Amino acid sequence: MAAKALDMKLIADIRRLKLLGFTKRRTSRTLGIHRDTVTHYWDDIEVATPIIGMLLPAQTDPGGWVNAIDWPVVRDEVLGGVPLSVIFEEQIEKIPVTYSAFWKQLQRRAPCLAATMVRIFAPGSRTEIDYCDGIELVNIETGELIRTELFVGVLCCSRYAFAEFTLSQKSEDFLISHVRMLEFFGGVTQVVSPDNLKSAVTKAHRYDPIINPAYTRLAGHYSFAVVPARVRTPRDKAIVERTIQIFQRWFFFKVRHRSFTSLVELNICLREHLVLFNQKKHRIFGKTRAEMFENEKSHLIDLPQSAYEVATYAKALLSRDCHLQFKENYYSAPNGLRGLNLDVWGTATVVEIYHKAERVAFHARGKANAKFVTDTSHYPPQHQAYQEEDVVRVRERAAKIGVETSALVLGLLAGPHPLQNWRRCQGILALAHRYSVPALEGAAAAANRFNQKTIHYLERVIKRGGGILRKEETPIVRGHNPHLRGVDEILH
Repeated sequence: MAAKALDMKLIADIRRLKLLGFTKRRTSRTLGIHRDTVTHYWDDIEVATPIIGMLLPAQTDPGGWVNAIDWPVVRDEVLGGVPLSVIFEEQIEKIPVTYSAFWKQLQRRAPCLAATMVRIFAPGSRTEIDYCDGIELVNIETGELIRTELFVGVLCCSRYAFAEFTLSQKSEDFLISHVRMLEFFGGVTQVVSPDNLKSAVTKAHRYDPIINPAYTRLAGHYSFAVVPARVRTPRDKAIVERTIQIFQRWFFFKVRHRSFTSLVELNICLREHLVLFNQKKHRIFGKTRAEMFENEKSHLIDLPQSAYEVATYAKALLSRDCHLQFKENYYSAPNGLRGLNLDVWGTATVVEIYHKAERVAFHARGKANAKFVTDTSHYPPQHQAYQEEDVVRVRERAAKIGVETSALVLGLLAGPHPLQNWRRCQGILALAHRYSVPALEGAAAAANRFNQKTIHYLERVIKRGGGILRKEETPIVRGHNPHLRGVDEILH
């Protein structure tokens, strides 16, 4: 039960007796109150109550160091934005003193310093998220250290925390961390407050920031509002900032003697300690985060039935060949949109292309690099007719060479996208200009038999096939040249 506050008369008596030189013990006996009560008010009435903005000289010198510091200068620097920790480090080089003692003396002499405010949030109203430096991984093959990032999300009402390590703060990692965080909480708050990293905010603004389109899409799926913190204003997300400080000091030192070789291993260890962290009693609230979360959980918005598939966003120019670049590959779009910047959404399996919010192309995502993924219907009519004519000609030329070569070419052109192997077919037919028809037919027979349909395989079979002759070639006769060895040499 909290102690009853003294009335102003007793406080004035404590002050009067102190100014007369009474000790705490003697003051306690004289006024008939407990000595702890006297001690509670003793320091508060050491000096007169100052007017806001005034600097009062110290009446006592607790350690002989107070008078050595220029307090007005310290106050002006703090009000100018210099962190007190920096000023403290500069002062202790000359005077040995603890940070708490330095801070208390400054408070007595500069009551005009900005006060702090306790923010109270309703259950299920807000989540704050932030990144900090993570624990380095060790590459077991090279010994190289790999940097990681620690993503942290905190429910502001219950202080219930989620954390995971990622390799970057890029959009894909950022969005996947959100999905896992919301699944960990089992629900969604009305507001999510991130920092101003590019994965969240395309263009920062104090009043009207532009949210990243990929982040907007995720927020729409889970029905929460994105309210970024102001630029360089960490107090806008003070809860997650403080949680990160506490968690880093605890977890990082818990695993200081361990080395991690993979992100999976590191996150498994983190998840085990995260459960223990949420079960630790909060110093201010007197309850664990897990206990307070049980009261907040019922106020969270339910998760949607369908899981969110993380999609990355980009704008890309459709070039003259009816393709645009997304990540490492090239995807086709209708020829009428050439020269325009189109919106591209890519998941792990598909790529969608939009123009003015209307989907104009849909492709399976290419797995290899520098690959062209083409829908021939996107080409102009004359280009489609030209390619169809080329396919017919390739088939006719293969049939003239022989049955095996024709079967090989027809097999490559079969399927829903015959143009994918069109250049390979041209290369196979070009072998007829370098080698004899029987040699190419024999190699094609081997290719059909063993399902090896590459040009390199065909050439290997031809060169190793005994008795297969090259096409007749006109010998090249080299005339007399005094700069070369030999004369009238014939090259075969």
